[in-house]
Amino acid sequence: MPPRPYPAPHRAMDAVLLRALAAGRVDGAAFFTGLFRHVPIERLLRFLDGRTRLAENLAIGLRTPVPAMLRTALELPWLRRRP
Repeated sequence: MPPRPYPAPHRAMDAVLLRALAAGRVDGAAFFTGLFRHVPIERLLRFLDGRTRLAENLAIGLRTPVPAMLRTALELPWLRRRP
């Protein structure tokens, strides 16, 4: 059986993180160190598998650099997409 598709909200969060990293708004080492330090590993692994719900996603999101991630999320819809 093929794996289930990765949920759209999780793909959007991935896009925000990748853009924040590429733009230099977020330091990757500090970002991931903070996540693994402050989020229970079981929850983080469910999140990385795309199996968390909205409340868990918000709780994890609060452990990220919120201003940088919010700024990136707001600019993302205006960026040109590559084919």
